[in-house]
Amino acid sequence: MLTKVLVYGYCVGVYSSRRLERRLAEDVAFRVLAAGNAPNFRTISDFRKLHLATLAGLFEAVLKIALEAGALKLGRVALDGTTVKANASKHKAMSYGRMQDKERQLRAEVRRLLAEAEAADAKEDAQYGADQRGDELPAELQRRETRLKKIREAKRALEERARQQAEQDGKPAAEAKPADKDQ
Repeated sequence: MLTKVLVYGYCVGVYSSRRLERRLAEDVAFRVLAAGNAPNFRTISDFRKLHLATLAGLFEAVLKIALEAGALKLGRVALDGTTVKANASKHKAMSYGRMQDKERQLRAEVRRLLAEAEAADAKEDAQYGADQRGDELPAELQRRETRLKKIREAKRALEERARQQAEQDGKPAAEAKPADKDQ
């Protein structure tokens, strides 16, 4: 599953593990490839690091198959009588030497792509921290959120105390309300 996600992500220009994680949560195409799973960015990054050599070979094989199948075409499109490279062009046919050059070029592109992904992860690790996704609440907001929770708990306790006091005094519990100065 992670291999599919990495191949597709790199094909659409998403190299960062954190961005891949975000796309797995937001993008339908990524969700389909991952069968609804949403692995953590660290899992994606570690998978790539662990299987780097295998992935490089896989990417090369995918590019070769795409070239052989004609899915990737290099050529020009022109209007008004401008020369257009055709299937019969001598430039379209590849000699053995040119195939080797193309293979080296593809291998270099795969290495560059994997290095770019690694650099993106390293940059984000330095920016956010090794185990942080980057979209967590800032410490200021987290503190305020926990403070709000404590205030709500204290408010409930005061309301419960007022209800108990009203029951002891023989008043209806529905009318029980803490005084503004109660603490």
